[in-house]
Amino acid sequence: MGMGGKTMKSIYEKQILTLYLEGELNSYNSEEVEQEIEGILSGKEIQTIVLDMENLRYISSAGLRIIARLKQRCDDIALIHVPQGVYDILEMVGFHNLMRIEKA
Repeated sequence: MGMGGKTMKSIYEKQILTLYLEGELNSYNSEEVEQEIEGILSGKEIQTIVLDMENLRYISSAGLRIIARLKQRCDDIALIHVPQGVYDILEMVGFHNLMRIEKA
């Protein structure tokens, strides 16, 4: 399932996992999204996690917690193609000091 009923797109190569976040990441779907990410992470040797946010319209505190937990698991985390609205939220909570964030 995942975001909006679609399975989350992911690419895994050379110990780099890229996850494509879409739509909204909020308290309604965060548990489901986190379970899906767990399934994708399972059994992989991962050095870097890249979150592609090009199609993410909104992130709530529940979504931010998922990112924080991913950061605990994998120190090298990067957020790319981040829309301005989402970037403002990430900056407000100080994530730009913890991880690489590239605006769209």
